[in-house]
Amino acid sequence: MKIFLSVGEPSGDLHGANLAKHLRVLVPEIKIGGFGGPKMREAGIEQIYPLAEHAAIGFIKVSLQYRFYLARVNEAADWMDREKPDAVILVDFPGMNWHVAHKAADRGIPVYYFVPPQLWAWAGWRVKKMKRWVNEAFTNFPFEDKWYQDRGMPTTLVGHPYFDELAEETLDQTTLSAIQTGGGTIVGMLPGSRGQELANNVPAMLQTAEILFEHHPEVRFHFACYKPKQADWVRAKIAQNPKWARLPVEIHSGKTPEVIEASRFIVAVSGSVSLELLWRTKPCVTVYHGSWFYMQLARILKKCKYISLVNLLAEEEVFPEFVHHKSQGKNMAKVCLDWLAHPEKIDALQQKLALLRVKWAIPGATARAAKLLVDRILNRSEAN
Repeated sequence: MKIFLSVGEPSGDLHGANLAKHLRVLVPEIKIGGFGGPKMREAGIEQIYPLAEHAAIGFIKVSLQYRFYLARVNEAADWMDREKPDAVILVDFPGMNWHVAHKAADRGIPVYYFVPPQLWAWAGWRVKKMKRWVNEAFTNFPFEDKWYQDRGMPTTLVGHPYFDELAEETLDQTTLSAIQTGGGTIVGMLPGSRGQELANNVPAMLQTAEILFEHHPEVRFHFACYKPKQADWVRAKIAQNPKWARLPVEIHSGKTPEVIEASRFIVAVSGSVSLELLWRTKPCVTVYHGSWFYMQLARILKKCKYISLVNLLAEEEVFPEFVHHKSQGKNMAKVCLDWLAHPEKIDALQQKLALLRVKWAIPGATARAAKLLVDRILNRSEAN
């Protein structure tokens, strides 16, 4: 059995690696190649290109790199021609993966989407492409499954793979203890996993920290960055501003779970990390800043009430959201100051998150998806 697995973002790198591990349990001799990142390399996947380490966001950003992505699509097509895989599996990253799906469909190779794109939130008309080139989507949430099925897309609800990974996660107790040592209230800052997100959101997060420190000098701030070079970028940004340089800030790389666990509450860029906050029942102020043009485009394309997955699951604004092209640091600080002044509000939010966790944070999605994929491939082989 041969699989082509296409991943284009850091979060997908983890999901893809875990899916590969489950597939190998079911089919030990399976061969998997594709696009991914360091975790997929560690999982023994033949990496055509480390696409997850090149992730770009925004229509303009991706469009400007058209030739780069076209070259990757052609590499995928060459691999398919050479290896003749039994299936192509896509993980999110629709702009690139539509083209990979098209190449596979042209060759008669079945295509499955594991962690499908959030078309229900942005530009829902793209479901036409999905119906044309994708055989089946393995959906993460009931509302998502219904949305796709209402539009004629074949789906199976498996749950979200992030909860599988969180259930297996072991915290670094040395790091956790180091963060907790020193007293004061710890506020976690999660600036996103991509460089563009840092550039757009870190200044507002530091403005929020500046205001909180002014009113509560006992508060300490811990930034959780995805990669060391991003941690270095945040350090350089802080050093540029004397007011920020005096803040009690510590910056970590690859220690997001420990920062979340140690924090009283979080200020985070919107993304899949919201599911980890749900898992650890940590209240969060959600932020997403972008250029004026990008945010105007987002308003036009946005089709759902909230941007946070937690709010969508709760069907209410559990995590306050601040989405704008201008800095919302002051407004974010108002919410944080209210929480610091009324800790019972934090406790109430944690209780609400605990109830949501019981309802939605159910592990096992990756194993379910792997079993379905193997069944689909074997049934197709028998039919032929």
